[in-house]
Amino acid sequence: MEENAPLEREDAQLIEVRTAAIPHVVPTLRTIVADIAMRQDFDLDAVEDLRMAVDEACSMLLPAAADGKLTCVFSWIDGRVEVTVSVLSDEADHGDDTGLSWQLLTALATSARRTVTPADGRYLSRVQLVRESEAARS
Repeated sequence: MEENAPLEREDAQLIEVRTAAIPHVVPTLRTIVADIAMRQDFDLDAVEDLRMAVDEACSMLLPAAADGKLTCVFSWIDGRVEVTVSVLSDEADHGDDTGLSWQLLTALATSARRTVTPADGRYLSRVQLVRESEAARS
């Protein structure tokens, strides 16, 4: 499987979680991102936005996980948190970017993108999101 792309700066912190693609693990992933955001001095609203964004990203990809695995990479530095959620799927198409889940995700993150790339006869489906703290934006 192709690796997820974390922040390119060498001094960025990184956590990678590889787990079963089941709904029961999503609360753990939400807790990880909330902890990271709090340590980066995000305000409480931004922390909750990140928690919900991770939830939405996982919800979008869980049904497509052909091998039953989900990877989530968290990277952060200087008030910026990046999260990449990915699964291997059998199909390249996982819906459009106009649905309610995608609109909610893009409203909760500073930026978000969805990619699907061929990988070993399957497709690597990814949702990447970035959230910057108010301090990082100014």
